[in-house]
Amino acid sequence: MSALDETGSQPEGKWRRRSLWALIVLAPLTLLEISYDSVKELVRGNDLWPREVAASQTVTFGGSNWQFASLKTVDGVKAGSLPAGSVPVIARFLVEVGNPDLQNLWLGCSIKLVDANGRSWLPASVPGMPYPADGIKTCSSAAFSGAESGARMVIEENFLVPQDVAAEVRPTLGLGSERPYYLRFAVPN
Repeated sequence: MSALDETGSQPEGKWRRRSLWALIVLAPLTLLEISYDSVKELVRGNDLWPREVAASQTVTFGGSNWQFASLKTVDGVKAGSLPAGSVPVIARFLVEVGNPDLQNLWLGCSIKLVDANGRSWLPASVPGMPYPADGIKTCSSAAFSGAESGARMVIEENFLVPQDVAAEVRPTLGLGSERPYYLRFAVPN
């Protein structure tokens, strides 16, 4: 039997112990509840898990069919216009639009170059690079182009990478509708 104090209730020490046990359970649950939205946003907003794509393979991603076409370095850029030890690179993709709701499906389109050590490079404005030919788009401009289902597009992004990794970089593609998954393409030989 439990001991009762003069008022007929259980002693204060017993309630204190119960409160401490409740705190041990409730504190982590409270932290989990508070951080849940932040963790969900982190997962939704970042490219976390790669899907490997073989060279010349076409894969459906973000409602469209994507094929990595080429990764080429650019020669003939005016000497002195680039940082020392860097080289401009153009990544080219061929895309056939499936679902024409590109503004939603391709929201947050992110094409990057990555090396074997996990370093990544975002598209850059490279001084002295030739302008793309008519009809060639960037990922963002293609998303807002109003392309219809079945339309074929060429998408290019320009990069500036260190010369010592230019031969080993691989392109990746992340789209808002597919995150946290992204595509990592093998480079054709």
